[in-house]
Amino acid sequence: MKTVVTRPYQRPYADPIAVTAGTLVTPDFDKQTDIAGWVWCTAAGGRSGWTPRAWLEQIDGGWKITRDFNALELTVEVGDRLEILEEESGFYLARSAGGQTGWVPCENVA
Repeated sequence: MKTVVTRPYQRPYADPIAVTAGTLVTPDFDKQTDIAGWVWCTAAGGRSGWTPRAWLEQIDGGWKITRDFNALELTVEVGDRLEILEEESGFYLARSAGGQTGWVPCENVA
């Protein structure tokens, strides 16, 4: 699906968590966000970011991510065109016209 940005959005951090399926992560269920469905997670290398709760699975003594995941968000401006790849808990995973892939809040695009 193709869409256009209706409100600008600034990426909150440059080097967030990026992991492959099966990677162990440490979730912080006490850290709060205003968007339901996301949990702050840290990977073994120390990189952290908001991770879809639906993509976490509890295993003996910890948690793993069930899908490849990169928490990189896109900085976008009004009028930017995006290709929506999927939707998860109030965010779109999108590809910019320049080919960069990242997350953008659903409320910022039409």
